[in-house]
Formats: sequence, structure tokens, C-alpha cells
Amino acid sequence: MLAPRRFICSSFLSMLLVALGCGQPAVEQTEPATTHAAASEAEATPLPGARAKVILVPLRSFPDDLLVAVEQALETELAVEVEVHAPVELPEAAYYPPRKRYRADALLDFLDSYAADAGIDPSVKLLGLTEVDISTTSEPHEDWGIFGLGRSPGQSAVVSSKRLSRRPKNREHVRFRLATTSVHEIGHTFGLPHCQEEQAGCVMLDAEGGIENTDANTGKLGPSCAKKLEYLTLF
Repeated sequence: MLAPRRFICSSFLSMLLVALGCGQPAVEQTEPATTHAAASEAEATPLPGARAKVILVPLRSFPDDLLVAVEQALETELAVEVEVHAPVELPEAAYYPPRKRYRADALLDFLDSYAADAGIDPSVKLLGLTEVDISTTSEPHEDWGIFGLGRSPGQSAVVSSKRLSRRPKNREHVRFRLATTSVHEIGHTFGLPHCQEEQAGCVMLDAEGGIENTDANTGKLGPSCAKKLEYLTLF
């Protein structure tokens, strides 16, 4: 059983060893007071050996076991240091009344402002995690429900458990989906595009709105994406 989660800026690291060896800047998909971390807690320099720092920001409430699964996957698959911040309220400006869900692009803007207000260095990535349904514009659809969205490259990404929790085999299956989608969206923030190597089962494959595609990937970077990430994070 997972130990109760403490909502403090905790961090720990497990290294990912990747074998050397899938793009233009874009947004990629797959009232309580707002609480910000002190700037001193969000320094850009990650722990020795870590590729970068990622801050998890629960938007409203978020299940503890899913939060832990995301944290562990990011540390393992992307070799990043992870901090967890206290939950913040969802911004009213992001709510889309006609479909009763939240616009993911507006949530990314909110996370960017959260980082700026808290004095978080632009090199630090933010991942918003929420249980509410999220959407974006995807032609020809003005409001298309999605699993997650991340700027590529950029600072912020957001992932929702709403659609990823549909018809799972068990709870572990939901954890896998959340972890995989989170790695995918943070991968976009580093500049990784969608992978084209379907045979590799890469985590950066485009889910194309289908949960079966998320279930089919390995949750890991394929060889070419691992090599590209090494290059993108050298500078």
C-alpha cells in the first residue's frame, strides 16, 4: 500500500540509462487562493545527474497513487528530478461552459503564469495534473476532448485522468496510462515531436485520440527518441 503523500516540495531521483542510437514549435496534445512555491524552492539547477527539474502541480484534487505513478515514471524514463507542489484551484477562465470541461490551452497559460509569479526558472518544467475533462481545438473540431497537452518546446504541460480512467483492466492500468501520457507530454516540452517508429512502441507515438494506442505503447522512449532527447538537453 502506498504511504500517504505529503504535499511539500519533495524530490528524489532514479537515473534512466538510454542507448544512443521520433518538429516545429507547437502545442502538442495528447475560490481557494492559489498557493505558489517560494522561488528558493524552484531553483533551475537539478540534482547532480538529473536532466532537468519537473514540478507536478495538482489542479484541484488528484489521487495520491496516480501522483506517485507519474512522479516515478518521469524520474525513471526521462531522468529528471521531480518536485510536488500543493494543489491549486482550477482557473475559472479556463472553464468551457458549453461542454462543461476545461480548455487545456488556457490551463497551460495558467501554469506559465504560476511559474512566473513564483519566480520559477524557465528551464524548469511544470506538469498540471487534473481529474476534470480537458479539451483543445483540433480541426475540424472547435472543442476536442484530449488526454493531455504540452507545448513543444515549452515550459508547461497538462494531463487529465478523466478519459484515461475509462474501462481500465484495473487500477494499475490507470496508473500506467497516466504515467505514459505524462512522460509523453513532458517529452514534448523538451522539444520531442511525435515518434514515427511504430515498431519501437515508443512513448512519443501519437495516441490520435485513441485509448487503445496509449495502451499499446511500452511507456518508454524508443532508440531514436532517446538519442534525440540526449541532443536536445545538451544545451
